[in-house]
Amino acid sequence: MERYTKMDSDELLRRLKGHEWNDVEFKEAQHEVPKSVYETVSAFSNTRGGWLVFGVRGAPTGYEVVGVANVDQIQSDFLSALRADNKVNHDIHVQASLFEIDRKSLLVFRIPEAPRQHKPVYLNGDIRRTFIRRGGCDQRCTMAEIERFLRDGAEERWDGQIFDFPLDEAFDQKSLKWYRTRFNEVNLGHDETQPDKEFLYQWGYLLRHNGDLKPTRSAIMIFGSTTAIHHMLPRPTLDVQWIPAGIADPLPEMRWFDRVVYEENLIATWQGLVAKYHQYEPRPFRGIDPHTLMRDDTPAGYRVFREAAINLLTHQDYADHTRKAVIKFYRDVIQLWNPGDVFGSDEHLMEPGEKEVRNPRIVVAFRRLALCEQAGTGMRMMKTQWQTLGHPEPGYTNDRSRKAFEFRLPLKAESKTTQVTGQVSGEVTREVAGEVTGEVRRLLTCLRGEMTRRELQNALQLRGEENFRQKYLVPALAGGFVEMTVPDKPQSRLQKYRLTSKGRQCLQALRPEPNP
Repeated sequence: MERYTKMDSDELLRRLKGHEWNDVEFKEAQHEVPKSVYETVSAFSNTRGGWLVFGVRGAPTGYEVVGVANVDQIQSDFLSALRADNKVNHDIHVQASLFEIDRKSLLVFRIPEAPRQHKPVYLNGDIRRTFIRRGGCDQRCTMAEIERFLRDGAEERWDGQIFDFPLDEAFDQKSLKWYRTRFNEVNLGHDETQPDKEFLYQWGYLLRHNGDLKPTRSAIMIFGSTTAIHHMLPRPTLDVQWIPAGIADPLPEMRWFDRVVYEENLIATWQGLVAKYHQYEPRPFRGIDPHTLMRDDTPAGYRVFREAAINLLTHQDYADHTRKAVIKFYRDVIQLWNPGDVFGSDEHLMEPGEKEVRNPRIVVAFRRLALCEQAGTGMRMMKTQWQTLGHPEPGYTNDRSRKAFEFRLPLKAESKTTQVTGQVSGEVTREVAGEVTGEVRRLLTCLRGEMTRRELQNALQLRGEENFRQKYLVPALAGGFVEMTVPDKPQSRLQKYRLTSKGRQCLQALRPEPNP
């Protein structure tokens, strides 16, 4: 839980001169304990904790110190109520302090954040009277927010529960085969001929129930068939967007130039995300691996992105059917947003060692494939590696009030990555042109003047529209080599495409130099 931080007189005076902060609530409480104070106790307990200050009254110009008339009685009444079952559903262990300002007594109470298992903290035996702290205010929780607290407070984790679904329809054989192949490559010495059911049972992804084997929710999430996923998860697994603007810019009319919504198991989602990431991220050729004799062209930031994306896929609250995970590639930052906050305190996120996680079976399944760092090392690795690549330090927000987690990978200002928009300023060199895919090169070569999608497809002798869009058109637009003639209406029937100055420079760079 959170570390106790003492408030001294200097800190109290500083707060009095400012405004009512997210973690401080001032109450007059001169002669009695106000009823509204218990809503603040609930809100602080359910969020990050905070200070309650008795003896301060709001004034037009700030706060006025009025003092507490009967300190012993007020303190006794307040602390006694917090130990009474009819006021709050769990005891609140409060730290109390007494301050003298202008010869007036102020009572300061430190309300700690409640343990995960004690949330939600609610009032008068009515769980509907659960509050959270947002922006200096106490807000009553919705039932969806209360249910999130209850799920996270349960000892039995969601991903370990049985999902009653026919076993012969539960799994996607392609995903399961991929997982087992990778598993055997990483974990030597296991029986590769072991039947799938025995393998899944051995590792806890099938459980016996009334004499039959039943899949767990984690098994469906990792290897499940599309039908099983849709029966269990009535919302997408992941939403990925490429946005032609900075994160702080006004929302552009073309909200995104590419978007993929995944509604598959985690293996298929991960494979699709990696393919998309490599489509936009330039892959510099760095030589031949002497062991595999394969060219080494892994994108420089791939290890960091992989860790951030795997964390997003494994730690989100899949029982939350009202929200979905989103990755947004802006011009200046990659933003990964998750439903579900991180268990434990923020100050321990960077520390090594095992931590409580929301989906332990899903997490360990990916660790067995060496697709993510060992417990307690991922956040530190991402911070160090990202800055080593010349980018600003990554940031995160563990939002207790909304039970959400956001991780941000800011991009260096002059980065030539096409990961976000691919729009590189300046001259296009042969090195940059060499990173363009073969499909984009073909499109640039065929594009003459302004051409419709169908004209381009015919020029390339391609039949499938989806294949043309994903492999040719979208990468060319994302790289800034091609632009729309009607950019404000991407679906316009009058839409045509033409080369940009960058596209023309790229064509020039791709032409062979004349022999001397």
